[in-house]
Amino acid sequence: MKTIIKIFLLTVLFAYGCDPIEDKSLREQFENVGAPITQTELDAALSVTQPIPNTDDKVEGDQYVVLKNNRPEIGGVWHLGWSTGEKIVASDDITVIYDANGEYEIFYTGISANQIVTSKKFNISVTNCFDEYDFLLSGAKDKADKTAKKTWQFLQVTGALYNGMYGNWKYYDPVPGQNSWGTVNTSTIPEQTMVFEFDGHKMTTYLGSGAISKTGTWAYTHNNPEGVKGELITTAPVIGTNISWSVWEGVSTPYWITYISEDLLVLCFPQTYSKPPGAEDWDLYGTYFYLVPKEE
Repeated sequence: MKTIIKIFLLTVLFAYGCDPIEDKSLREQFENVGAPITQTELDAALSVTQPIPNTDDKVEGDQYVVLKNNRPEIGGVWHLGWSTGEKIVASDDITVIYDANGEYEIFYTGISANQIVTSKKFNISVTNCFDEYDFLLSGAKDKADKTAKKTWQFLQVTGALYNGMYGNWKYYDPVPGQNSWGTVNTSTIPEQTMVFEFDGHKMTTYLGSGAISKTGTWAYTHNNPEGVKGELITTAPVIGTNISWSVWEGVSTPYWITYISEDLLVLCFPQTYSKPPGAEDWDLYGTYFYLVPKEE
């Protein structure tokens, strides 16, 4: 059986646990006499490889993982570490395309002479996946889109946008101009635009005159402290940070991403990253940045 599985691995033939496998038809298919295969013998029959090297000009890379069982008479399933939890698939020759970068474990569970045998764990590292946030923040369509860049500017709305206190600690997407303290006229902020480039994750902020103000790099996580959608980590402050009530200290003080799409980016720079015991929602504040793409 040669199979290619992309993103979602849904071919689940049986689940493995401490109890014997209950799939009677599978048991009958691989019934045989004699001594069961040992773990060492099973390990020798299996291979887990990443045959495609990462290159700058190609989308394909180490997210392609080839799994082979060279003893197909030992029927069973692969257990794959995955971004959303374990995936289980059955094949003696399968190419898996991982959907997220990370460190993963893979092992095989088979039936030999009516006995369950489990292989060692194979460890793989996936580094080549293209993340949705790369597209949303820089406009890159895929990993090979090295010239992609996106210019962000302030969303022009009335009300308090930057020195604002939102009344819910969990920082759900705040409504512009509501539940806020203070009002900021965005035209008075020295830096007016910010460019995120995909190549090297370069970041440049520009003064209203068009002159370069600061340069740095940007990165992100999908961590969701207090229920937000991720963190934006930059080595230069995003536009508007200079009027924040909190002190930006570089990568150690990331921005929270409370909303992100092609057309709107809402960042929050919180007063604190962990709600103190006994604190009320109104005891805390966050500085908000409402940004939209600038048409080039």
